[in-house]
Amino acid sequence: MRLIPALIIFSLPATNVFAGTDSPFTLAAGFRLLWGLLIVFGVLLIVYALAKKKLSFLNAGSGKGAITVIETRHLMPRKSLCLFKVRNQEFLLALGNDRINLIAAIEPSPTAATGQTDHPDFAAAMADAAERSIGQR
Repeated sequence: MRLIPALIIFSLPATNVFAGTDSPFTLAAGFRLLWGLLIVFGVLLIVYALAKKKLSFLNAGSGKGAITVIETRHLMPRKSLCLFKVRNQEFLLALGNDRINLIAAIEPSPTAATGQTDHPDFAAAMADAAERSIGQR
Protein backbone atom coordinates (compact mmCIF):
# COMPACT_ATOMS: atom_id res chain seq x y z
CA MET A 1 0.00 0.00 0.00
CA ARG A 2 2.89 2.35 0.73
CA LEU A 3 4.48 1.62 -2.63
CA ILE A 4 1.68 3.21 -4.67
CA PRO A 5 2.27 6.84 -3.55
CA ALA A 6 6.02 6.34 -3.89
CA LEU A 7 5.63 5.06 -7.45
CA ILE A 8 3.39 7.99 -8.34
CA ILE A 9 5.87 10.54 -6.94
CA PHE A 10 8.87 8.96 -8.66
CA SER A 11 7.05 8.75 -12.00
CA LEU A 12 6.36 12.51 -12.05
CA PRO A 13 8.87 14.88 -13.65
CA ALA A 14 11.37 16.16 -11.11
CA THR A 15 10.84 19.82 -12.00
CA ASN A 16 7.16 19.79 -11.01
CA VAL A 17 7.60 17.92 -7.73
CA PHE A 18 10.63 19.74 -6.38
CA ALA A 19 9.94 23.21 -7.73
CA GLY A 20 6.51 23.35 -6.04
CA THR A 21 4.62 24.28 -9.18
CA ASP A 22 1.49 22.50 -10.42
CA SER A 23 1.03 20.04 -7.57
CA PRO A 24 -0.65 16.86 -8.88
CA PHE A 25 -2.43 16.25 -5.54
CA THR A 26 -5.09 18.80 -4.72
CA LEU A 27 -7.90 18.67 -2.22
CA ALA A 28 -10.54 18.66 -4.97
CA ALA A 29 -8.89 15.70 -6.69
CA GLY A 30 -8.80 13.83 -3.41
CA PHE A 31 -12.51 14.43 -2.83
CA ARG A 32 -13.33 13.29 -6.38
CA LEU A 33 -11.34 10.11 -5.78
CA LEU A 34 -13.09 9.48 -2.45
CA TRP A 35 -16.57 10.03 -3.92
CA GLY A 36 -15.77 7.72 -6.83
CA LEU A 37 -14.65 4.96 -4.47
CA LEU A 38 -17.75 5.39 -2.30
CA ILE A 39 -20.03 5.14 -5.36
CA VAL A 40 -18.29 1.96 -6.56
CA PHE A 41 -18.50 0.44 -3.07
CA GLY A 42 -22.21 1.32 -2.85
CA VAL A 43 -22.93 -0.28 -6.21
CA LEU A 44 -21.12 -3.45 -5.09
CA LEU A 45 -23.20 -3.58 -1.89
CA ILE A 46 -26.44 -3.18 -3.87
CA VAL A 47 -25.46 -5.94 -6.31
CA TYR A 48 -24.57 -8.23 -3.38
CA ALA A 49 -27.89 -7.57 -1.64
CA LEU A 50 -29.87 -8.27 -4.81
CA ALA A 51 -27.92 -11.45 -5.51
CA LYS A 52 -28.45 -12.70 -1.96
CA LYS A 53 -32.17 -11.97 -2.15
CA LYS A 54 -32.81 -13.43 -5.61
CA LEU A 55 -30.54 -16.48 -5.77
CA SER A 56 -31.96 -19.47 -3.92
CA PHE A 57 -28.65 -21.23 -3.18
CA LEU A 58 -27.46 -18.20 -1.20
CA ASN A 59 -30.74 -18.07 0.71
CA ALA A 60 -30.97 -21.66 1.95
CA GLY A 61 -33.26 -22.21 4.89
CA SER A 62 -35.67 -19.40 4.12
CA GLY A 63 -38.61 -21.67 4.97
CA LYS A 64 -40.56 -21.08 1.75
CA GLY A 65 -40.52 -24.70 0.56
CA ALA A 66 -41.26 -28.11 2.00
CA ILE A 67 -37.61 -28.65 2.99
CA THR A 68 -35.99 -26.26 5.45
CA VAL A 69 -32.40 -26.25 6.71
CA ILE A 70 -32.68 -25.46 10.40
CA GLU A 71 -29.01 -25.52 11.35
CA THR A 72 -25.64 -26.56 9.96
CA ARG A 73 -22.56 -27.22 12.08
CA HIS A 74 -19.19 -27.59 10.38
CA LEU A 75 -17.03 -30.13 12.21
CA MET A 76 -13.97 -30.37 9.97
CA PRO A 77 -13.21 -29.37 6.39
CA ARG A 78 -15.85 -31.02 4.18
CA LYS A 79 -17.55 -32.67 7.18
CA SER A 80 -20.63 -31.24 8.85
CA LEU A 81 -23.92 -31.99 10.57
CA CYS A 82 -27.18 -30.65 9.17
CA LEU A 83 -30.59 -30.50 10.80
CA PHE A 84 -33.39 -30.48 8.20
CA LYS A 85 -37.13 -30.15 8.61
CA VAL A 86 -39.41 -31.86 6.08
CA ARG A 87 -43.19 -31.66 6.65
CA ASN A 88 -42.93 -31.17 10.43
CA GLN A 89 -40.37 -33.97 10.88
CA GLU A 90 -36.71 -33.26 11.57
CA PHE A 91 -33.75 -35.23 10.25
CA LEU A 92 -30.16 -35.05 11.46
CA LEU A 93 -27.74 -35.80 8.60
CA ALA A 94 -23.97 -36.25 8.54
CA LEU A 95 -22.41 -34.75 5.42
CA GLY A 96 -18.98 -35.98 4.32
CA ASN A 97 -16.77 -35.79 1.25
CA ASP A 98 -18.78 -38.26 -0.80
CA ARG A 99 -21.44 -39.55 1.60
CA ILE A 100 -24.61 -38.40 3.31
CA ASN A 101 -25.70 -40.49 6.31
CA LEU A 102 -28.94 -40.27 8.25
CA ILE A 103 -28.09 -40.12 11.94
CA ALA A 104 -31.57 -39.70 13.40
CA ALA A 105 -35.15 -38.98 12.41
CA ILE A 106 -36.64 -36.80 15.13
CA GLU A 107 -40.39 -37.06 15.64
CA PRO A 108 -42.16 -33.83 16.59
CA SER A 109 -43.48 -33.72 20.12
CA PRO A 110 -47.20 -32.94 20.65
CA THR A 111 -46.38 -29.71 22.51
CA ALA A 112 -44.02 -28.57 19.77
CA ALA A 113 -46.68 -29.11 17.11
CA THR A 114 -49.21 -26.88 18.90
CA GLY A 115 -46.62 -24.39 20.12
CA GLN A 116 -48.11 -24.40 23.61
CA THR A 117 -46.65 -25.74 26.82
CA ASP A 118 -48.49 -27.31 29.75
CA HIS A 119 -46.51 -25.29 32.29
CA PRO A 120 -47.15 -21.64 33.10
CA ASP A 121 -43.55 -20.92 34.11
CA PHE A 122 -40.02 -22.21 33.83
CA ALA A 123 -39.80 -23.53 37.40
CA ALA A 124 -42.84 -25.78 36.92
CA ALA A 125 -41.40 -27.12 33.66
CA MET A 126 -38.07 -27.91 35.38
CA ALA A 127 -39.82 -29.67 38.25
CA ASP A 128 -41.84 -31.78 35.81
CA ALA A 129 -38.72 -32.67 33.83
CA ALA A 130 -36.90 -33.67 37.02
CA GLU A 131 -39.80 -35.92 38.06
CA ARG A 132 -39.85 -37.60 34.65
CA SER A 133 -36.08 -38.20 34.71
CA ILE A 134 -36.31 -39.77 38.19
CA GLY A 135 -39.20 -41.95 37.02
CA GLN A 136 -37.17 -43.26 34.07
CA ARG A 137 -34.37 -44.53 36.30
